[in-house]
Amino acid sequence: MYQKLACIFIGTLLSLSFHATAKVRGEAMVTTVTSEILSESRELLIHLPNNYSRYEDTTYPVLYLLDGQRNFAHTVGTLDLLNQSGMAQEMIIVGITNTERTRDFTPTYDESYNEWGISGGADNFLDFLEKELKPHVKSNYRTNNYAILSGHSLSALFTVYALHERPDMFQAYFAFSPSLWWHEEVIFPEAEKFYSAEQDLNKYLYVNMGSEGGHMLSAFQRYSELLNNSTRKGFTFDTELDTSESHNTTALAGMSLALQKQLNSLRPTGALIQEGLHAVQRYYKDLSEKYGFQAKPEYKAVNHAGYAELNKKDFESAIAIFKKNVTRFPNKSDAYDSLADGYEAKGDLAMALKMRKKALAMSYEENVENGAYKTRLNNLEKKIGKGVKK
Repeated sequence: MYQKLACIFIGTLLSLSFHATAKVRGEAMVTTVTSEILSESRELLIHLPNNYSRYEDTTYPVLYLLDGQRNFAHTVGTLDLLNQSGMAQEMIIVGITNTERTRDFTPTYDESYNEWGISGGADNFLDFLEKELKPHVKSNYRTNNYAILSGHSLSALFTVYALHERPDMFQAYFAFSPSLWWHEEVIFPEAEKFYSAEQDLNKYLYVNMGSEGGHMLSAFQRYSELLNNSTRKGFTFDTELDTSESHNTTALAGMSLALQKQLNSLRPTGALIQEGLHAVQRYYKDLSEKYGFQAKPEYKAVNHAGYAELNKKDFESAIAIFKKNVTRFPNKSDAYDSLADGYEAKGDLAMALKMRKKALAMSYEENVENGAYKTRLNNLEKKIGKGVKK
């Protein structure tokens, strides 16, 4: 028994030692919002980006996550992984927990579904999102007016329904294995009108389906055909049929793809980046007007513009662009690493060394992988050492 207690004690010490140095990225919390529309209180699972407290003047998109308790953990992890590689935007995640799932996510009442719950409350839940939850989030967190709605199965049906009924509420929509079959495919007449309308639709939609077959698959195929035939300007979408995934895993597998493709729908093309920083800045100004939110040039787009100048051997222009990113993102280690690349290419090894050291130091504060920064610093020190010996 004493040996067992000793093992537990040692294990606890090791755990405490590990957590004394390791840091979870971002900040998570649970809060509650009281809804007059729903006549109930609803728990919210909130996750703030890794840099939220480090950039106090920065605003963020919001990902509203339906079926929050089920999907919150994997979404937070997926988004953080993609953030570290610049493959998705940093976002505030708001996971909305369920009380009456069938009621909230279905657009019509279907008596045959009563054994699973009373249906038909989607419009009421839309009112809750629009009039209570979104204003609550906006007043408590730094948001930038770009919002994404994400759902799975019945909540993905709701996500698609929200796009048709109130397209101004969100700028992007993720629908994983949507139950488009609901009530004899009741949403399709409205969907057909929606996608044949002449007005611009500056939105993004991601829809996927797994190895589900039957009415799930046939409704997905019917909806995909509607999307492919849509002529609405400004509208972008992606559909994925992945038979290696089941109904229960399409949200897990699809979230990574949806986040990446959503960001790609906003990014300037490589050809435009080659035109220089002014072209990039003009692109984001137009994007702000198109989507109705303040779209600032993304770090990676500006960074690529710097490397485009570096490839042309215009070292001064490259360094000037990298400096702009350092000014905008003073706590981002990669910004200093890129600036070091500019100085090193120019031959200013002293400044390159200073920036390499800054990048490494900042990586610990930013809580990112820094093996590459260590290697580049070591290589530069060797390069400078050889130069001194000569």
